[in-house]
Amino acid sequence: MSLKPPSGKIGYTRKEFGIIFQIYSQYVYEGLFRDFSFSEINGKYFISYREEAGKTPLVTIEKRRLGPDRYLFVATSSGAKGVLVEIARSEKIDAFARQLRQKISAYSLKRQLSGDNVRSIVE
Repeated sequence: MSLKPPSGKIGYTRKEFGIIFQIYSQYVYEGLFRDFSFSEINGKYFISYREEAGKTPLVTIEKRRLGPDRYLFVATSSGAKGVLVEIARSEKIDAFARQLRQKISAYSLKRQLSGDNVRSIVE
């Protein structure tokens, strides 16, 4: 099974998807996320993590094409007044995953310490 879409579209390899889904699963286990979704807009695939179904995504991940064999992984989250802010960025999936885990872990900790009053990863 391949997660690569037809030519012209940007998709995720099995390894990339596995890493992204593993991060989501870790935070489902911790009670932070409850919904995972894919969306496709103009040949780009986005993966979103939500605290609850139907809510605005807490994290949205995009894979951007930089060249024939180069891609950039970018994670965004809503900041002040709903403006999207980059929270992780790397051409390497492993480095991207480390950055993303750090941001989500920091958010999760702040949320636990404040009694769930923190509503954004971005500060």
